Amino acid sequence: MSGLKFRAGIKALLSRGATMVHPNRSRKTRKVDHHLIWRTNAPLSEAEATQVINLLFQAEANLRVAKLDEDHALFSAQIQSYKIALAPHKILPPEVLAIIFVNCVETPIILPPSPHEPALALAGTCRYWRNMILNIPNLWSNIFLDFSYNPHPEKLLQFAKLWLSRSETLITLRNSSSRWSESRMQKMNVDPIVDLVAPFVHRCREIDMRFLEASIDEFFTFPAGSIERLEVLYLETLGFSMPFGNASGEPLEVFRSAPRLRRVLFSTDLCSIDPNVLGLPWGQLTGLHFIATYIPPLAMHAILRDSHSLLECSFSIIRLDDGLAAALHRLPECVLPGLRSLMVEFSPQTIDYAPFLRPLVLPALQDLELRPLETGALPQCPWSQRAYAGLLARSGFTLRRLAILNYMIAPRDLDTILRGMPSLTDFHLFLWETTPWDAGVLHALAEGALLPRLEELTFSTYPLADVLATLEARVAHGGTGGVARLRALNMAVTWWDDVPADAFARFMHLAEGSGPACRAFTHTRAYAHDRASTQICAS
Repeated sequence: MSGLKFRAGIKALLSRGATMVHPNRSRKTRKVDHHLIWRTNAPLSEAEATQVINLLFQAEANLRVAKLDEDHALFSAQIQSYKIALAPHKILPPEVLAIIFVNCVETPIILPPSPHEPALALAGTCRYWRNMILNIPNLWSNIFLDFSYNPHPEKLLQFAKLWLSRSETLITLRNSSSRWSESRMQKMNVDPIVDLVAPFVHRCREIDMRFLEASIDEFFTFPAGSIERLEVLYLETLGFSMPFGNASGEPLEVFRSAPRLRRVLFSTDLCSIDPNVLGLPWGQLTGLHFIATYIPPLAMHAILRDSHSLLECSFSIIRLDDGLAAALHRLPECVLPGLRSLMVEFSPQTIDYAPFLRPLVLPALQDLELRPLETGALPQCPWSQRAYAGLLARSGFTLRRLAILNYMIAPRDLDTILRGMPSLTDFHLFLWETTPWDAGVLHALAEGALLPRLEELTFSTYPLADVLATLEARVAHGGTGGVARLRALNMAVTWWDDVPADAFARFMHLAEGSGPACRAFTHTRAYAHDRASTQICAS
């Protein structure tokens, strides 16, 4: 009897041992929700699709007879998983999905990115989409580096390098800056040109770098062949110190081979440039902008003669004395058949700039802007009707936009200009200091006898109350009797104290209903026709 009990005990012990669990493991086995494996954006094979359809039918049948809340929740989750697996977008080819992703991501992508950046959100959806996003180079090739208030510019550069490393295509680089951020970059020995532009310059399609005090000299030391893919080059800084001259007088190596370069902008702090040393491929350029950059007038004319493909151009003429005027008078005509946009800043000391404009023939011109060069306190600058009339007579152009900024202009000259150019749809007139508008011009504008096609008016005037009746009448006449409807009214304000509150309220009231968009700003400076610096005060 004792032997039987002993054998029964051993059998029970062995039976327990067969179900014993290692002490480091849980005694309860976690139930795996197998339906979760179908929650993916990866495309299904035909066999997998058939399997998921059958599982969906089974789950829906189970849900109909489920009585417990726990079972109801499980079957509902299964149905959701299977429907995700069978979603219509799963049958889209990867090429179509890539096009959709590209259209979902705005460009340029601002770095550092926000948590809601579409490219990052798409990449975080699932592994399949992440792999696809990372293999669309165009999504990682257009970036805007925001240095303005970034306390860690070196980390931003590292992030940008990682971002651009995902791209195998041409790159677009842009940035913003501030004196505070540039001071930090200098302390940390961070140079965006050396640290970011140089490693990727051979893949750059567009470089648009703006700085306040940082130097961009390193760009001009790149060897020949570095920018063979570059199409647009905008460099702006007040710290521009490249001497643009050397003992041999040879052109810079960086521009020796730039077959795709089409648009160039240099904005400096009155830096002097020798165009022979600069060595740009003038004949292939369609856009050329030298802002606050000194190029001798005769050299500028030589550039224009070589730049026969130009569509838009901006430059500054700082010195024009009697000797230069005589030399310019001897120059032959300079025809730019395709030039549509021209902005010229003349030194405030240049009383008559007609000698510089005399050789130019611009038959295709549609956008003309003439202004004194902004150099601190702006002195009185008389408008040269002789220069404008001579350019018009030689070229016979038909303007759509005309900007006369910060000149003293006689009412008779202004009336002649406006009556002779009824095609204008965009007119900018900044009168010098507190010069009032002529009453006759205001009356003709109000009735639409002047500028009948005008759609946008940008002006500076004091006092504002004197022009409000004209603006109100013109808005009322818009769309009737052959007078175009005004779409925008922009008012430049130097001192807010000069603008009475009631007059300003009447001005903004013009925008009500179907009226034009109205805004007031304190400063604007057009660097080129696709970039400007404007501080908007009200709109």
